[in-house]
Amino acid sequence: MKKLVSLFLVALMATLAVFTLTACTPREEILKVYNWGDYMSKETYTGFQSWYKEKTGKNIVVKYAEFDTNESMYVEINQKKADYDVLCPSDYMIERMISEGLLQKLNDETQKVVQGAVSDSLSTLIKGAYDPNMEYSMPYMWGTLGIMYNRLSDGLNDEVVSEWDALWNSQFTGKIYMKDSVRDAYTVAMLRENADALNAAAQNGYDSEEYQTLLGSIFTGTDEAKIEIAKNSLLEQKPLLRGYEVDSAKDDMLRDVEGKKGYLGLFWSCDAGYIMNGSEDDANLNLRYIVPKEGSNVWVDGFVISKYAGNVEAANYFIQYLCDSDVAYDCMDYVGSTTGVEEAMNNYKADLLSEDSDMFTDAPEGFMEMYIEMMFPSAETLQRCAIMKDFGQYNSALDTMWEDVRIS
Repeated sequence: MKKLVSLFLVALMATLAVFTLTACTPREEILKVYNWGDYMSKETYTGFQSWYKEKTGKNIVVKYAEFDTNESMYVEINQKKADYDVLCPSDYMIERMISEGLLQKLNDETQKVVQGAVSDSLSTLIKGAYDPNMEYSMPYMWGTLGIMYNRLSDGLNDEVVSEWDALWNSQFTGKIYMKDSVRDAYTVAMLRENADALNAAAQNGYDSEEYQTLLGSIFTGTDEAKIEIAKNSLLEQKPLLRGYEVDSAKDDMLRDVEGKKGYLGLFWSCDAGYIMNGSEDDANLNLRYIVPKEGSNVWVDGFVISKYAGNVEAANYFIQYLCDSDVAYDCMDYVGSTTGVEEAMNNYKADLLSEDSDMFTDAPEGFMEMYIEMMFPSAETLQRCAIMKDFGQYNSALDTMWEDVRIS
């Protein structure tokens, strides 16, 4: 009996010791981040751990995962109800997820921080497109959609690629890259099909009501007839292509210094910036980027908080952290795209143009001017650009169209 009592006391004391040790150990929180591939450095997202500790006194571990398309991310949230805390969808997908109740509003403090960090011009674009009150999202990176080409390739210069029709030019058969993206392909096809009307309207200025109305009709809605027009245009283009791609062509154009393989294509400005801004052995300064004169897309990738977030408080803090000017500067430097944080953007531009910068030391003539315009689009360029809206009931019709084009 005494032996049993002694064993019981030993077990009880061990249990209490474990409980006491656990109670005295600070609880370690988890933040789950879901982002595009190669879109944030490890130093940035792990750096949040010490920043959060300083702000709250609590420990946290960031679990970081990557996706490759908006649609694959959407499936994880909408169908699988994955409990990621913060996500980084693109503009039209943010609009869609808001309308379907898949996102939570940022808290009041985070909204204040975001709205204080973002420039008025970018805020105006966002409010007019997908987040009317800037209460769901923080613009992480933004840029334009355009044509990138190799200046060493015969027959290519800014004038030749100043129109979207360059991507339908049979002179470049087998050398053209096209994005494997239904929305980007559709948009470019419709800009090309409406080129004459857009150029005529632009004679009265890109800010004219006529031009803005016509441009907006391409980006804010579609129907069966327009989808059929785009399909026929893309089928016309297909025999001319080197191939469809999402990420591989930027590496091809980086390594193919003289442009002997594919030498022009549809690219996001972030991809162009990524391969132009590197070390001496990891940059191709023969490349050029231009936004065609008919108009184009301003894209925005923004951080949001998922409906199924398990740590909403930390998610809000993470978005505030990304609004810090130094953090945003480092993100811009890593990604090669333009941050949504105005102070960081201005600081980055000033450093590029400073006497101490060696970015353009060995660059060909005109490269610096092109690069600055690509990274920091002028007011004139932004006037002929719009943010893509969600096409709602026509999303499935667009997907079917693109599948028909791809397998034809």
